[in-house]
Amino acid sequence: MNHTSGPDSAERTELARLLPAPGKPELPAGRHLLLKEAFMQQITEPAVVPSRRSILLAAPVAAAVLVATLAIGVTVLDSRATGGPSIAADSPRVVVAAGDAAGVAPLMERVALVAGKKPRVPVGDDEYVYIKSRVAWLDFVNDGRSGNKDAGVDPMALSPVRTREIWRPASQGSEGLVHDRGDTFGLHDTEPNSYYATLPTDPAALLQQVYVVTEGQGHGADAAAFDFIGTALRESLLPPQVAAALYRAAAKIPGVVLVADSVDAEGRHGVAVARTDEVDGQRREWIFNPATFEYLGERSYLVRDTDLGKAGTLTGTTAVLQRGVVRKKGELPE
Repeated sequence: MNHTSGPDSAERTELARLLPAPGKPELPAGRHLLLKEAFMQQITEPAVVPSRRSILLAAPVAAAVLVATLAIGVTVLDSRATGGPSIAADSPRVVVAAGDAAGVAPLMERVALVAGKKPRVPVGDDEYVYIKSRVAWLDFVNDGRSGNKDAGVDPMALSPVRTREIWRPASQGSEGLVHDRGDTFGLHDTEPNSYYATLPTDPAALLQQVYVVTEGQGHGADAAAFDFIGTALRESLLPPQVAAALYRAAAKIPGVVLVADSVDAEGRHGVAVARTDEVDGQRREWIFNPATFEYLGERSYLVRDTDLGKAGTLTGTTAVLQRGVVRKKGELPE
């Protein structure tokens, strides 16, 4: 899709009207993606406890924006980071494989066909979507639960893989729940599951709306669109036709490539669709089972040497183990 020839002002106004109610902005303008995973794991800590992740946000970001982004967790990389690598030298590394742009559309079509044939799981307005995952993101080295830490200055490393559970409200206005690192916290100001579940089922219309709702965010329109779709896939439960449209829309984003082999947080190998952020040098991969084309999880890493680390340095890994619907927060699917 050539975004430069996108909708005019009137069309944008109409498209924005058709979007699900955005509530508070989930992805603020100007964010950097490299340290996003480091903030995601701590986004639900109670406000009375000083958060060791809160200082990952750049100084100009207002407190109101911080509150609005707690649902998924977005980190703005501090532009002062010029003093050498901030990721520990012994952090895990992966092989940076070449990407294949030509292979994206066929793979996404197979994935979309599988997703579109799944039975629809009903989600009531007063229910919760439950997601169980295995995750690991960047964490400060030797960090207790206090003390100021500065992203890009203090060393970081990939945390041990652990289990994460989230109860996302089905509709706007309900508080969710997260269980992570052995603690359980309320999930405030998050987008409800319906925000993604009500997206268009036509891939072209969906992608056009994604460009509208993410305008001005990230490191360009295409990077922001890819990130939005990745967020929709990660911790939500989508109607089959919406999921299929998301996959087909992703294939239309410039810069997306196929990576022949990737590994999720459970050690499961798969084929991946990926996009590299040329600003910070990080590639994010969505991983799929090569036989069933089921979504497995994500992996992110640096594709080149930067001031933050060496090429191949792993910055995040996830694996989705279970999705379901429950009536109350804290319940498990039957």
